[in-house]
Amino acid sequence: MIRPVQKALYAVIGNPVAHSLSPIMMNAVFEALRIPAVYLALQVDDPADDLATLSKLGIQGISVTIPHKESAYRLAVSADEPAHAMGAVNTLRLHGAQWEGCNTDWIGAIAALRNHFEQFSGKRALIIGAGGVARAVLYGLKREQASITISNRGIERGEDLARVFDCDFVPLSELQQANSGADFDIIVQCTPIGLMNNEDSTLIPETLFHPGMVVLDTVYRPLWTPFLRKARAAGCATVPGMEMLLHQGIAQLDWWLGEMIRPEVVLPVMKEALMGAFEDE
Repeated sequence: MIRPVQKALYAVIGNPVAHSLSPIMMNAVFEALRIPAVYLALQVDDPADDLATLSKLGIQGISVTIPHKESAYRLAVSADEPAHAMGAVNTLRLHGAQWEGCNTDWIGAIAALRNHFEQFSGKRALIIGAGGVARAVLYGLKREQASITISNRGIERGEDLARVFDCDFVPLSELQQANSGADFDIIVQCTPIGLMNNEDSTLIPETLFHPGMVVLDTVYRPLWTPFLRKARAAGCATVPGMEMLLHQGIAQLDWWLGEMIRPEVVLPVMKEALMGAFEDE
């Protein structure tokens, strides 16, 4: 059995994962709090085999990103209530030789939007996408009693998600024909579109954006995605994905390390580290 002995090991897994800023953010916290730990970025192709290998290696905690959140949920020996509701986890911790799971994405999404709303009850939200991130945002907004519409390119998957969460569904092709977004107070973009500028597409017509709307893109790199830039030009209040990344990361650290993490201390450390990374690009 291989076990780390000088520093605890943590990692983010996904595919792709080279773009991830989580190592910069998490290692800044470990250094600031003098926690003997290292956080890595690891590309994982086969979660079933690779998570078994990582448990043998003694990695203490894992952040899970696209496209493995639903697979990680199925592989976890236990999971919290939000993860069960979503069928997805973004966080794992080692328990013996097995993985426990939880989901902190919904915490990050609600915290990122919280500056713009005293309450979400009665607010009308459009969620674009039907993957693990969309499930988390949907869970969080549903918990806060918002009224939600899902739009997705894949109709069957979008309809299935809407059925599970008892909300409305509009195919993306029909949404693209809409003339006005006046029915929505919030739009959250939950697909990988725009990641590292890989596609200059907003997915939806710019006519859906309007002043007073709050728009969150869960993609955080680049900081200002094409989606956010077009929303901002239309007068929307825009929330970069970095805000969601920060708050879900604090919740992950709290689940892994408990009382060692004080949000008021680690948030400035994490934000400074991330902003430094964006300035270097």
